[in-house]
Amino acid sequence: MLRFAGLLLGMFAIGVMQLILATALPFIVTEIGGSNLYGWVFSSYMLASLATIPLFSKLADIYGKRRFYILGISIFALGSLYGGLAPDMTHLITARVFQGLGAGIITPVAMSMVGEMFPAEKRGNMIGVFAFVQLLANLLSPPLGSIITKQLGWYWIFFLNLGLVVISALLVVLGGKPQEIKSSMKPSEIDIAGGLIFGGFCVLAVSFSNIVSKQSYWDISGLLFLVAVIITAIALVIIEKRHKNPVIKIAFLKNNIIRSSIISSILAGAIMYGLVTVLPLYGLILSQQGYNLDESKILLLFMVGITAGLLTGSRIVGKVKFRHLPRYLWIVILSSSILMMYSVNIGNLVVFSLFNIIIGLCTGGIMATFLINSQNAISNEDRTVLSGLIQLGRYFGASIGVTLFAGMLPEVSLINELGEFMGAFGLLIALCVIGLINEIM
Repeated sequence: MLRFAGLLLGMFAIGVMQLILATALPFIVTEIGGSNLYGWVFSSYMLASLATIPLFSKLADIYGKRRFYILGISIFALGSLYGGLAPDMTHLITARVFQGLGAGIITPVAMSMVGEMFPAEKRGNMIGVFAFVQLLANLLSPPLGSIITKQLGWYWIFFLNLGLVVISALLVVLGGKPQEIKSSMKPSEIDIAGGLIFGGFCVLAVSFSNIVSKQSYWDISGLLFLVAVIITAIALVIIEKRHKNPVIKIAFLKNNIIRSSIISSILAGAIMYGLVTVLPLYGLILSQQGYNLDESKILLLFMVGITAGLLTGSRIVGKVKFRHLPRYLWIVILSSSILMMYSVNIGNLVVFSLFNIIIGLCTGGIMATFLINSQNAISNEDRTVLSGLIQLGRYFGASIGVTLFAGMLPEVSLINELGEFMGAFGLLIALCVIGLINEIM
């Protein structure tokens, strides 16, 4: 139980960091500058996690999960210490890369450790506790971020997080060395080339999206990045088709349900983390204009919707045969996004808050349904691999979404009116249209 408590604390520390930082970042850029790099504080974390998850989860199966959990926690702790001491935005982004690398190791390893620590009859309940901790982090993070930033200073977010991960590591160590089921796979059988090319593809795709969102025209750099993305994608497909244990199982994409679910996971990740980036800034401008809704409250409303959607969606999909549920969720989220954009135009805060919650509710519902639907479409032995692929899709979407949403805004220091958010909410509508088309097709 000591070990289990340590794993829970580590996952809470990782989950809470993203949203706490979202509420604090508008104040951080005011203090240390670098508002032109605003979106990269989130994207760098996601990209680092994307590069780590596929390879290190398999290495942990070979060499021991507890050992790699401690490695991941150590790297994440280094990033937290570095972040608290960061003098400028470049150093802060570097710290976030370290945190992302650590989180990419911790997340899959922790879930796997829980699966081995408990017998089958208790395993579901313990994984449910993990889910509850994540949902708790979603709800506590926005107000905590605001309180810590305003009362203690933003750097204490990193120092307090450092304390949590250190305690987590100590509990896992004190919990004793577990009997682990190690994989018979040899290190030479791991798809290292595929993992590296996949990481390169993600970095190039995010860089391309950054160029597209920041510029109203295409120049040679945008064209070169697009060509590089296409070439890398083709190389990835060729390598993954040939490898025995690929990072990306191309065969999954031949299944309509799985292909639709992966696209939905990318879009849902883009919407969720894109709004996590934009909503605190919108709340800050609201509070500066005298509205009683600051950056933490407006993000909290969205996360309440996400949490309720995840819980409700998981229960509905498991009990109700409703094949077109995701389609109707996309219709509701699209309609709500249009009305939300209209409320920004007319300055109606009540309408905006209502549709903010509804969008969160539908996004959470979509995230719950596409995972369950895709798992039901394949055999048992492929479900773990597919779950990892869905997670990678969500992280990839988040990296792209954060970059695009942030790119739709002026530099943070130049934002002074609500109308400047119209481009970001217009992007939200476009993503919802793509999501609906994906479901219909």
